[in-house]
Amino acid sequence: MFRDDSETRAQSLGAAAFSLLLEQMPDAAICLLDPNGVIEEWHASAEALLGHIASQVQGQRLETLLPEERRFEAELPRALFEASAQGRGRLEAALMTRTGQRRVCALDLSPRLDGAEDIAGFIVLIRASGPRRAVDSVAASENLAAAHRLNLTRASDDPAWVGIDLGGRVTGMGEGAAHWLGCDVEDTLGRSIDVCIELRDAASWSVVLHRAVRSRRPISLNVAPKGPSDAAKRTARLLPLRQSEGRLNGFTLLVESAELATANVEPSANSSQRTPLDRASDRAGVLAAAHDLREPLRKMQHNARQLQAAEAPRLTDQGRRQLESLQSAADRMQGMIGGMLRLARIDTGSVEIERLQIDGLIDEVRADLAVLIEEHGATFEITSPGTITGDAAQLRALFQNLIDNSIRYRRRDVPPRIRIAAAASADAASGVVIDYEDNARGIPSPELAFQPFRNREATDHGTGIGLSLCRRICRRHGGELTIADTSDSGTTFVIELNDLEDEAALEA
Repeated sequence: MFRDDSETRAQSLGAAAFSLLLEQMPDAAICLLDPNGVIEEWHASAEALLGHIASQVQGQRLETLLPEERRFEAELPRALFEASAQGRGRLEAALMTRTGQRRVCALDLSPRLDGAEDIAGFIVLIRASGPRRAVDSVAASENLAAAHRLNLTRASDDPAWVGIDLGGRVTGMGEGAAHWLGCDVEDTLGRSIDVCIELRDAASWSVVLHRAVRSRRPISLNVAPKGPSDAAKRTARLLPLRQSEGRLNGFTLLVESAELATANVEPSANSSQRTPLDRASDRAGVLAAAHDLREPLRKMQHNARQLQAAEAPRLTDQGRRQLESLQSAADRMQGMIGGMLRLARIDTGSVEIERLQIDGLIDEVRADLAVLIEEHGATFEITSPGTITGDAAQLRALFQNLIDNSIRYRRRDVPPRIRIAAAASADAASGVVIDYEDNARGIPSPELAFQPFRNREATDHGTGIGLSLCRRICRRHGGELTIADTSDSGTTFVIELNDLEDEAALEA
């Protein structure tokens, strides 16, 4: 009993001392939030700083104090998740006072943990930092649907994905997920995730989302459709959705296929054979790029046709040549997109097989990359490339990815130099082996080079999706892509390709 009285007295003294400290800091205040960012306790110091009384704001999300144009930018939820992951977070934003004025404040966020080390809420220290600054500008919208599709390359084979924003609302959904949930995608967008999908454990979605950003790996969940449904429980993986610079934008929920759920097994990490996860990685990355390029390409082709119809008589010869070059590039790009979509569906669809001159393919790629090549003074040495029977779009994408990487990741003040030499394969009667050598910066982690988004320590060397697609193309042509040597002065790839005679050659 004495011990309890001592603890109570100590807590009371601590609270009194803290209140006294805040009284000496008229520009500082404190409040407590729950895991969802809802105000649980509004301290008297916060009332003095911003004017809102506790009964008005408790039970409301802290975003309601932001200016109207900032409330849906997810800056505060993003800062809360970062605080959950790092142990501390910080956000600078204008907060609205009771009288409708804006006060630019710095918000320092500290997570509160429960006995299970899960998020119980946050302590927020608010400090007025001066007049309104550019922090209030509205950020440009981003293509989160594409980012969710690219997130698939990290964890899953099944297109049953659900995009979740920082407020816990559904922002996107794959056809597989919609079928599993028995819902319409358009009707589900904007709804809270806990209205759609039920967690089969004690944790709430807000706790699980914070747990995901604190973990270095995707976390596993047991999920089921909300409400009466014949759909069985499935295992899902939850991944934070981040931009290339690490900015948190939301989450991707990856629901495993019914077949994997039944088998309840995962492929061995040491397996040398191609797995469904590998095929999904390639399909997801290609589909994301192809779908995102399709709409701006259509607009470019439409504008080029309008320009030719309306302005061609007034254009100079040079202008007409440039317009023709633009239209030709758009047509080639259209063909490339079609090729990428065929590549993404290669396991279930067909390809167009023809006899091809490899040097002709490389010439087309060099024409597509002419501006990049000229800008950086790239030179080529091409020797005996030979011929191959295969899919032109795929093989063109193979060389375009390699050449583009060689130029973009060049060494400083060293003009790119690329050597491509081919000879008959010793292992196949109808195939070629191509040595591709450049003088770029080299690959820092060769063992991760073909795994998309795995080489996080070398962000200036790309995502790895391009090399992953290149290897896939080689394997679908009965060959392989390997790194023979890499250093600070360049990399040598060995490209093995075999002739494809008919559709049967493509079956796994």
